[in-house]
Amino acid sequence: MKRFILPLILLLSLTLPLYAFDGFTDIFDDPVETTTTEPVTGETSTGFGISGTVGFSFEAFSDIAKPLEAQIDIGGGLNIDLSWRGSIVDASVNLSLNPSLQDETLEWIDVFTGLSITTYFEGGRIEVGRLKKEWGSGDGVHVVDVLNAPDYRNGIVDDTLAMKVAEPMLLTTALVKGTTFEIAFKPMLIPMLSEEDPNGRWFMLSDKQQADMATMFASNPDIDTPTKEDLSKLSKAQYGARVTRTMGPFDLGLIYYNGYYYEPTYDLSALMTTANTVTIDFTRVQLFGAEGTFITGPLTFMAEGGFWLSEDMKGTEMGKYNNKWVYLAGVGLLIPGTSTYATLTYNGHYIMDFDEGPYAAMDADNLQAAQSSAGKRYMNTLTAAMEIPLARDTVVIRLAGTYQIETHGYALLPSVTWNIADDLAFKANARIFGSIGTGSESIFETWKDNDALKLGISYLF
Repeated sequence: MKRFILPLILLLSLTLPLYAFDGFTDIFDDPVETTTTEPVTGETSTGFGISGTVGFSFEAFSDIAKPLEAQIDIGGGLNIDLSWRGSIVDASVNLSLNPSLQDETLEWIDVFTGLSITTYFEGGRIEVGRLKKEWGSGDGVHVVDVLNAPDYRNGIVDDTLAMKVAEPMLLTTALVKGTTFEIAFKPMLIPMLSEEDPNGRWFMLSDKQQADMATMFASNPDIDTPTKEDLSKLSKAQYGARVTRTMGPFDLGLIYYNGYYYEPTYDLSALMTTANTVTIDFTRVQLFGAEGTFITGPLTFMAEGGFWLSEDMKGTEMGKYNNKWVYLAGVGLLIPGTSTYATLTYNGHYIMDFDEGPYAAMDADNLQAAQSSAGKRYMNTLTAAMEIPLARDTVVIRLAGTYQIETHGYALLPSVTWNIADDLAFKANARIFGSIGTGSESIFETWKDNDALKLGISYLF
């Protein structure tokens, strides 16, 4: 039985709690994309460049019951950014060699974290390669950022790029009379990444949830899951467009995307027949979204909203995700007379045609909601953060946290960075997870024993 149940649990672990992470992947990090549509000109604009960091770190994971048995993870390594700038063509490669005791093997997607070739034309540019891009107006928190799959193999961290999967992509950007047009094409489907080992620290199911799954599928079903070849077919291609324009204090944008939910789903309907098969698949969706930013004095107001139109428009297929609304509202404040910046964001979603019939527990949306939003069709999250520069900006304190209202789960990410010199930086950061009160089964509750303190030092070259 175990050889049938375990693969199913591993696959279902990719689908169940993902909504719990909506809007907490990149706080206060530098923008991933630029709006430059012209190459740099001049005598020194062409040539080869190299930069990067060499670092060392150790992270201690707490064990409240047995403090002396707290686990230590040694990390660090080498990050290199290679670039070539020509007259009308730029190229770059981002390499990362950061092994750790917890993850002894490095995959190619971890080593080549970016690869791009950019060519410029009058009023625009074309980029192709393995890219990471950011769409949306929220300050690090988004509900319409659709171009890159999330990466949760190492839990939640305070690094934007580390929580995005660089995907094969072609992106065209053009500036026409003050309006920016972006068109993106992705030739294949890259699913989200998560810990696959049930004994792993960042596995997404609790012991109770794993036991419940094993009981639910005790009939040893056959598992039909898509292969890498299936996900690489042209039929899995995805594309989207974004139009943005600045009008006075307003930055406004419209987004259209035709692709897939990154979280796989499953079809259990065959379990009610003699077929006894579970089919793992992905749901094709279209996003119709809008974004906006309004700046007035020290205040920045942000908003995003959209409608996800599922291929299962009527919400009748148990093995497909339904249509849903997504929304976000936020405000940022640069405290007058200081360099301190604070932001508060509220975001959530509402699932349409939520099944409440006799087989509701077998519906994809219902089972995911049971693990991520206390079984409710809606989910709402508050995210707050503050950045405090000190000592002439050589020390930066960052405080960030998220609270999931329905499950009472929270995650906190405080950090302190000390720029000892122009080329030497020390950083201390912590990760704290849990629930207020008894909470409910959610990622934050599952990871409550993963509180950690990390210390690291990096040399920049």
